Amino acid sequence: MNITAIQNLAGLLENLPAQHERGFNMETYIDENLIDEETNVGFKCNSTACIAGWACLALDYDGTLRKTIRTHEPNGLYEGVAGEILDLDENTALRLFEPMNTDFDGRTDVRWENVTPQQAAKVLRHLAKTGEVDWSIVLTS
Repeated sequence: MNITAIQNLAGLLENLPAQHERGFNMETYIDENLIDEETNVGFKCNSTACIAGWACLALDYDGTLRKTIRTHEPNGLYEGVAGEILDLDENTALRLFEPMNTDFDGRTDVRWENVTPQQAAKVLRHLAKTGEVDWSIVLTS
């Protein structure tokens, strides 16, 4: 794991600068067949700006924050590129980037689209500290 990259991404998500607001949505993610897919704020970028999307947009491959947000598509799937940047194994990346596609304690009531950037940052900070992805620390009900 690249702890520095994970912490840098958490810091960005905790305090998204208004000029870089592209939305945030952990329910839906990139679909290469839907070029006009919109984020939850209507920005067309072929990404819904989930954790993986923000990692690709805002971090360089060494894990440092970019001075400007990347404006082009990454070379590869967002999840793969983000996993590489954060240096995550496949299982950890899946649990972090696509929790809706993993067995999240058997729960089916989680509304992943309601996860906030601040909640995602808390999960990232927990990951950096423990090496584990634990969405239960931010989800209630």
